[in-house]
Formats: sequence, C-alpha cells, structure tokens
Amino acid sequence: NNSSFAVSSSYGPSGGNIDQPSVEDIQWSPTEATVFATAECGGYVKVYDVRCKDRAMISNKIHSNGADVNVLAWNGLVSNLLATGGDDGVFTVWDLRNFQSSPASGADTPSPLARFTAHRNPITSLEWHPTDESMIAVSDEAGTYIYDLSIEEDEPNEDSGAGGGAGGEGGEIPPQLLFVHCGSESVKEVHWHPQVASMVMTTALTGLSVFVPSNL
Repeated sequence: NNSSFAVSSSYGPSGGNIDQPSVEDIQWSPTEATVFATAECGGYVKVYDVRCKDRAMISNKIHSNGADVNVLAWNGLVSNLLATGGDDGVFTVWDLRNFQSSPASGADTPSPLARFTAHRNPITSLEWHPTDESMIAVSDEAGTYIYDLSIEEDEPNEDSGAGGGAGGEGGEIPPQLLFVHCGSESVKEVHWHPQVASMVMTTALTGLSVFVPSNL
C-alpha cells in the first residue's frame, strides 16, 4: 500500500522543560517564512527557524513560577511584538529585539514591554487587531477584554502601567483596558473580524458571541 508514510519529529524536548515539553500554542512569524514561536508548559516561549533542525534559536522561561504559557500572538503590523498569556492569568507583551536574556545583565528573563496581572483566571486566547497595531483582544475563562496599549498613565508608578510595569497589580484595573464582555462561560477563543472594523467573535462552552465594543 503506497498511501502510508512515516513522520519523524524535527524538534524534541530541550532546555529546562525536558520533563514537561507539551506545546500549548504555535504562531508563524508574520514576516519570516521559516520562523515560528511556541508557547510551552513550564513557563517557556521558544522561537524556531525550520532551517535550523533539532534546536530553538531562542528559549526563555518567561514565568519564574513555572506557570504554563497557554497562548501567544504575533503582531502582524509590528513584527517584533509578541504577546503571551499564561495559566496564572498574566498577559505580557514582549519586544523580540530584546527577548534573548543576557547573562551579563544578571536577569534570568528578558524585561517585557508591558505586563498585566489583573486577570484572576487562565488566559485562553490572544489576537492583535488586524489594522491597529496597539490594540489586542484577550480572553480568559470568565470573559473577553479589549486593550489599547498606546494608552499611557498620567502618573506612572511602580505597581501599574506599561514599559515593563505590572498593569492591574492587586486587582487594579489598568488604564489600557477599554472594554469587557461577560456572560459567556469558559471562553476559549477570541478573533477580530478581518473586514468589519472592531467586530469580535468569541467561542465558549455556552456558545459563540459576536459583538462590536460600544466604545471603539
């Protein structure tokens, strides 16, 4: 029977998460045809190039507490921006130009551009807006949230904000949060409509929802 074939793995467990190498999400680069990023258990994000077999070009443990990285989203308009969402409810934006941690800096992980910790449930989906480079839709198991990362606080402080700060620390609502959609149970995916500006669709245990945020 000539219809059968065998597939061999190009990449195996590596780095610090050899014991739990489960890949939770994968995204191709919007500009590099051979480059993709993975979200993995144990708090790892890795960037691969299919031309380099058997190893990741970049591997970083972004969650020091070991929480799984559930999802990631590559910005289609600004290709150096990558957003990640974790099982601990943390939503983070990274600049890939500075994503490789440097031993000389003394830091175990790179510094994020923005970090939001107001969510109390695991992040389940992320998607950047198709035409607005600073806007992103985020879902957790309790709802769907629209953020505009171009908004800055009037008086930044050490507990909230962007630029590596922690937005919404201790339950505080970050100023970048524009809209919240609730009423669905166990939201799993969120997507922007590619043609209708600001229309969002979500899927959940209780069905699907289609809406346009009232303040966009």
